[in-house]
Amino acid sequence: LFLSPPFSLFLSLCPLSPSLTSFVLFLFSMQQGRMFLFIGTIMALVQGGYLRRQPAGSEKKTAMTGIAVLIPGMLLVGLASSAWLLYFGLALYSFGAGTVVSCLTTLISEYGNATEKGRVMGIFRSLGALARAVGPALCCSMYWSVGPFICYSVGSVLFIIPLLLLRRV
Repeated sequence: LFLSPPFSLFLSLCPLSPSLTSFVLFLFSMQQGRMFLFIGTIMALVQGGYLRRQPAGSEKKTAMTGIAVLIPGMLLVGLASSAWLLYFGLALYSFGAGTVVSCLTTLISEYGNATEKGRVMGIFRSLGALARAVGPALCCSMYWSVGPFICYSVGSVLFIIPLLLLRRV
């Protein structure tokens, strides 16, 4: 449960990122739509293909790999000065996000006995929802105050926290 708030908060800093970055790169509506299609397609392929082929019991390792991939993905999105660099960063971000959320849910579902599982999952989901409500406001404030590079750099560095927490599980 302790992984949910930091990971969800840091991950929720990202959903607005493509829109904000596309503003800097002057992407039009159709280009933004293609960008979100790209993100969704990668996440669907990761969850429907890659994760399904992972052996049972490898959730922790897979989640750690996903978080490790998110870090350079966010840095590249923050550095993006071209559509190519933006898409490369988004590919890493999409892979990581698609991997970690599912693996963390699986790991959390193993906690508690049969009568506590509903409560454990409910708390996990509630903390994630709270983080997803607070994260975009923090992201926008930081983005417009200090710019994209610092915003994404701070986000990348913050992902080290859930990576270290997960390592201790």
